[in-house]
Amino acid sequence: MVQDNNNPYQTPNAAPPLAHAEQDVPLATRGKRFFGALIDGLIQLAIIGPMVYFSGTWDEMMQSNGSLDLVGTLTWFIIGEVLFLALQGYLLFNRQQTIGKWLLNMKIVGMEQEQVPAGKLYGLRYLVLHVASQIPVVNLIGIVDPLLIFRKDKRCLHDLLAGTQVVDLKTA
Repeated sequence: MVQDNNNPYQTPNAAPPLAHAEQDVPLATRGKRFFGALIDGLIQLAIIGPMVYFSGTWDEMMQSNGSLDLVGTLTWFIIGEVLFLALQGYLLFNRQQTIGKWLLNMKIVGMEQEQVPAGKLYGLRYLVLHVASQIPVVNLIGIVDPLLIFRKDKRCLHDLLAGTQVVDLKTA
């Protein structure tokens, strides 16, 4: 009897690759991740803060109880995202790091494969939460996101959305 080795219904012989969570990849500590995010935030603030002040937007906000109209909010949101990409884009898309992660020897990796596509890296890790932070009540997600780092796997909400985790390159 002749045996057909090209059976399309046969289960594959190769085992699927292990996710990074199952390998011995040293995860970045909560402290390093906190300071990396702090560095990134302070860099962004150091640039956008003077822009808001010298454009007159700060005075406008102070006269209206700290709020902006929809057009002002959208304008500054877009400026913030463009600035974020200008500052972080090269490292993010080429090395899967932000400035803070680069300075502290950390890297963003995928759970299924090390390289994370740019759309997932920026869109799911950053943009979704940046948009959510602009919506009243939904912006409480900005509190929940970093608190999830206290889980055993040290993954925040943005990591869960994008299927990523942050590893420590110094101890790798």
